[in-house]
Amino acid sequence: MGLGVNWGVLWAAAGALTVALISVFRPGDIDVGEGPAKAAAIFALVGFLSGLGFAGLLSVAERRRTLGDLSLGRVVLWGFLGAAAIPFLLGTDGSMWPITGALGALFAAGSVASARRGALTQKR
Repeated sequence: MGLGVNWGVLWAAAGALTVALISVFRPGDIDVGEGPAKAAAIFALVGFLSGLGFAGLLSVAERRRTLGDLSLGRVVLWGFLGAAAIPFLLGTDGSMWPITGALGALFAAGSVASARRGALTQKR
């Protein structure tokens, strides 16, 4: 759950920032009612579910490995798959899977790097 909440907060910020930038540089691409707040809410849900998907895949596929044993490639794969599945699971047309997958891969790599850094700091 913690990973889902963290991803939800970070994805919400990314969504709000993206829509804010689009509204400045390409205001015609933003419809009435599609502001940063609405984007943040949508991205928060998708980020939360993506974080849960990543955590679930990681716990099932890598259950016998420690954080130090995980390869970055496999972590990125689980993050990509966990996030790419969300548009399909939410019943959308699925056209956003490349974007959610890429964000999932990025956030997975960042999550594991952050956890590894925290583990190293605690050992000192």
